[in-house]
Amino acid sequence: MADLAVAERYARALVDLGEEEGLVDQFLADLTTFQAVLDLPDVLLVETLSHPAFALEERKAILDDILAKLDLHKHSANFLRLCLEKGRFRSVPAIVASYTLAADTLAGRVRAVVTTAEPMTKALEKKVQASLAKATGKTILIDSKVDPLLIGGVVAQVEGRIFDASLRTRLVNLHQTLLLTNPEQALEA
Repeated sequence: MADLAVAERYARALVDLGEEEGLVDQFLADLTTFQAVLDLPDVLLVETLSHPAFALEERKAILDDILAKLDLHKHSANFLRLCLEKGRFRSVPAIVASYTLAADTLAGRVRAVVTTAEPMTKALEKKVQASLAKATGKTILIDSKVDPLLIGGVVAQVEGRIFDASLRTRLVNLHQTLLLTNPEQALEA
């Protein structure tokens, strides 16, 4: 719980700076880029930069090497250096998540996790995005996932709400309806 509070406090500070400088979305792009590096398979960057066995100067040098390659805004880079110096580097993924939520809220956008049986075409993605925007009244950013078990259709999760238009759910509902209308067959099944 304390880590979440720390993450929100750090994220809020960066959002405030971003608002002052008109760079909220730039910082979001920078943090997203940095998070992508943290998420690389076989990269133990958070653990390395948080580990006390390495001297702070060694960890700073590693971080500086990475930051030099990413070409982040100087405020974003300095923010990540500050997290390292204050011993908060383990909180960086939570800070990024908290910052993303705050930046999206400021911009009036929400993120939707959209799951389909096969990868979405651009046309389908735009159609789903438009439908969800109409339903929520907000700008929608889509995070696509694929789950072949859906068989077909779409399941979208937005702001805690689930929009389920999957074939799997329709088949389950049909099955339940048939069982309710013909209970004798339910005993035989």
